[in-house]
Amino acid sequence: MATSGSAKYHVVSHNTVPVPFDQQYFDLDDAMMMPENLQATLQTVIRLVSDMPTVHYPTGSCSICMESFWSSEGTSAAPRQVSCGHVYHHNCITDWLLNSNSYSCPLCRCQISR
Repeated sequence: MATSGSAKYHVVSHNTVPVPFDQQYFDLDDAMMMPENLQATLQTVIRLVSDMPTVHYPTGSCSICMESFWSSEGTSAAPRQVSCGHVYHHNCITDWLLNSNSYSCPLCRCQISR
């Protein structure tokens, strides 16, 4: 059983066909929206987020989860700034990019370059 790091659903692979699966239900809509090559998408998103500049002293809050930034995060989990200048928690922007249909900023929809 292989799983992805997505917060929206866990991906279970049976016979090399990934299937979105939560312990309580199967969501056909999620299955229809999954990328053809989930592993390649995951690697692309991880590379995109790791290439984003980290913000060491962010102010305000993350507009994805609406929680404030805190300074106790490590460097790898530090808030990330997308190309348009908006700042998000590392995990929030990673999950956003994994679960969205395009690589764009959650606030202004500015394309995030691959």
